[in-house]
Amino acid sequence: MVSRHFITITVSFLLSSGTEATSPVNVSVNVDAVPVAGRPEVILATCTTSRTNPAAEVSWNLGTLSDSVKVSTNTVKHLDRTFTVTSSLIATPTVQMNQQLVQCVIRHSSMKEQLEVDHKIIVHYPPKLVFVKAFKNRSIAEVYQCEADANPAATHFSWHSTPQTIPNDAIKTQGNKLYFLKLTSDLDGLYTCEASNEYGTGIGSLYWKKGERFFFFFFECACFDEGRHSGLFRLHFLSCIICFLGEKTEDDHSEFFMPDVISYFLSFIKVPLGKLRN
Repeated sequence: MVSRHFITITVSFLLSSGTEATSPVNVSVNVDAVPVAGRPEVILATCTTSRTNPAAEVSWNLGTLSDSVKVSTNTVKHLDRTFTVTSSLIATPTVQMNQQLVQCVIRHSSMKEQLEVDHKIIVHYPPKLVFVKAFKNRSIAEVYQCEADANPAATHFSWHSTPQTIPNDAIKTQGNKLYFLKLTSDLDGLYTCEASNEYGTGIGSLYWKKGERFFFFFFECACFDEGRHSGLFRLHFLSCIICFLGEKTEDDHSEFFMPDVISYFLSFIKVPLGKLRN
């Protein structure tokens, strides 16, 4: 269940006409609940001016969100002849909206200048990009680190290997880190990291071969909350965009660099290489 958040930014000032002060104006930017990427249309933020006379004009500077966000404005007249104006941003949340800056703009006939209130859009999402990279350390072990683009940050990491069960006496795992305590050819194979937060799971992989390293980056590989590792991995491979990068050492094994890695990869997910060549 998604927790609810209530964020309020309030600005108070005086509207003046000549030397005579009028009633104070309160401006607030509220977020009722943090939006989650991929879910239905919601209110991203609401800007409110309370009890002004005359009514304030409320608008938004949306920047890059101008084509993806709708604005809904409502004005209420109170019995004391003051007005409350609310203006809401409505959209289907996306990952790209996260951290985008918008401004609530308030204008009033008694103000010499408009008031601009900054607000940063926050969107939650499951791991969307998971990758494994070499981690520099002073120990004798060879260490790799799993990182994920997620909001909130991934809190759970699990490692899997095709050649053997890990951890063991040659390989240790600790959170998002994978330690090769021995560097022997019997450890050659594919190592995958599953990174999760409260919204889903993403996978990144490392193909390790003595003297070489191959990294697989998985994009848009999230929201899989159930199923065995192998099933998840096959689904990710078939449905995701893969960016393949390799790092070579002094020993040049160019004949291994692409064909063997891909063949091994495909054999793991039980898709014959010949089928992709047809």
